[in-house]
Amino acid sequence: LPPPANSNKPLTPFGIEDILGRPRGGSPPGPGPAAPPARLPEKAAGPRGGGCAPSSPLCALEELASKTFQGLELGVLQAAEGREPLGALGQRPACKKRRKSRTAFTNQQIYELEQRFLRQKYLSPADRDQLAARLALSTAQVITWFQNRRAKLKRDLEELRADVASLQALPPAALQQLAA
Repeated sequence: LPPPANSNKPLTPFGIEDILGRPRGGSPPGPGPAAPPARLPEKAAGPRGGGCAPSSPLCALEELASKTFQGLELGVLQAAEGREPLGALGQRPACKKRRKSRTAFTNQQIYELEQRFLRQKYLSPADRDQLAARLALSTAQVITWFQNRRAKLKRDLEELRADVASLQALPPAALQQLAA
């Protein structure tokens, strides 16, 4: 399709011939053998030695992709060796965002959280916000504490079930010895 009459933008070709760098029209159909494609100089052949024209969109895409992956490979190798990879312009990256240190809850906060957990294993958003404000904690801290406490309860229950199952597997005489 031709560009609109009022457009100042040049028409960008996206045909197969354009991408592969072939001239439009190709060779006329006929019984004769096709001529081999002309070899491009090594510099124009692209980073992988493919046969794309230097101004071809395919060549530009291939060159961009190879530069991107070369940078990734370098970063992966440096990370594997325990070194920090260089930034995009060869500088060291700015210091990484440090992970928040572990929160040390006060005894009063733990007591209040445990008491609430005994009554309610899951908090509504309103209850969670109210409890966080009362204990001077963030809502994220309350959410995390309750998640961790439910996980601990689950582990403890599984351990108790395993203990009961192992006791049930013992013969009655062994149970009598344990009780004495």
